[in-house]
Amino acid sequence: MPEPAYAARSGPGRGAAWTASDDVSAALPPCTAGLQVRPDGDRTAVMLSGGLDLGSRRLLPDLQRALASSTSGVDLFLDAVAFCDCAGLGVLLELRAHALAGGRTVTVRSAGSAVGRLLDLTGTRDLFAEAGHAPVRPEGGVPAAATRPAAL
Repeated sequence: MPEPAYAARSGPGRGAAWTASDDVSAALPPCTAGLQVRPDGDRTAVMLSGGLDLGSRRLLPDLQRALASSTSGVDLFLDAVAFCDCAGLGVLLELRAHALAGGRTVTVRSAGSAVGRLLDLTGTRDLFAEAGHAPVRPEGGVPAAATRPAAL
């Protein structure tokens, strides 16, 4: 099956630098992920679903707002994510960097096989572990139902 082709600007041209007026988001493919956000005490619970890829960069403003609305950070529930590539991981890492800069954390409370495999292959699972606890494993770890907030 052929890969989908996305029409995108490659940049301002050879030798030219990006400027503030360049609309980088116009070059992004559509977002195939969805999110639900719910306050959970001093943290914010975020359930992501669909696919985390280059288009999921469009979710960063919403994710950063969820982070800003919390006191201590964000708990991610990723067991409904069916696809995750390195660009999707980049979104999670960028959210984590933003959180750390503000004295907060981003933890992965549950992860399906797509996200779990990518976290394992890239050695990044521990970056999203809850302080003082072992990282959540997609299989044989903490069941997603045990960690997901009831009304998410």
